[in-house]
Amino acid sequence: MGMAEASFRQLAAFVAVAREESFSAAADELRYGQATVSQQVAALEKHIGARLFERPGGPKSISLTPLGRVLLPQAQHILEHVTNVELDIRDVASGAAGRIKIGTFQSVAVHLLPAAVHALRMKSPQVTFSLFEGPSSEGLIDLLLDDELDATFIEGTSSDPRLDVTKLGTDPYLLLIGPDSELLELVHEDSLPITALDGVDLIGQPALTYQDDVDAFLRSNGITPRYLFRTVDNGAVQAMVRSGVGPAIMPRLAIDMQDADITTVSLSPNIDPRVISLVVRHDDAAIPAATAFAAAAREAARAVLTSGR
Repeated sequence: MGMAEASFRQLAAFVAVAREESFSAAADELRYGQATVSQQVAALEKHIGARLFERPGGPKSISLTPLGRVLLPQAQHILEHVTNVELDIRDVASGAAGRIKIGTFQSVAVHLLPAAVHALRMKSPQVTFSLFEGPSSEGLIDLLLDDELDATFIEGTSSDPRLDVTKLGTDPYLLLIGPDSELLELVHEDSLPITALDGVDLIGQPALTYQDDVDAFLRSNGITPRYLFRTVDNGAVQAMVRSGVGPAIMPRLAIDMQDADITTVSLSPNIDPRVISLVVRHDDAAIPAATAFAAAAREAARAVLTSGR
């Protein structure tokens, strides 16, 4: 037998008696009966194989033996450590702490994610984050299901029963026109007829992004898309437009709307806005901090996106 057999309650009783120098006072502190405290200390002494207290009897206070004085700081450290572990577990279980692995894509990472992170940190400052930017919503969902992510933003929605999907809102598409483009003469009431893009060289993104929806929309209106330049970098797309290389169709969230050299207009008819959602694993598979982050993302989306309701 030895310390390995000592229990948390035995150590707590020992520390309380040492602090109060009295079994009865320790019992009051711990809200145990005095007999229970005496039994816990006696059991601890039995495990160790030696007395921890001098018990003189009468009015004299009890005192620690030399072995008791050695054990006391170690017992206090163990109790403090166990208490901290319990608090950490409680915080993680409630969503007040923990590390969240978040999947995202470029425009959300720039314009929506910072507000969501800030909102959660204001309520739960112990929560930390790691970020993964994925090329496609399908790939991000796969990472979520493989437990590589705790939550992810996606374009569109998902009907997978293993997932909880929150529609955050919609993001309208706009046409970006450079400062010297002839297309500016065709703009009427902040709108450009889609037919004006027939035969125009465009700037765009590669497949696997929102570009697939843009291309399908153009083809459905009898326009074969032609691209001079493709890049996944939203800023590079906008820079090409600004330099007069060609126009681009982008979701509003992907655009720097403060760029004075760019004119943004809607198309007529216009492409349906993209849906932006946040996804976590269903029910108990989602960590509490991820659920708390979903609530923060909904709050942030109200200021950034068109209402999803």
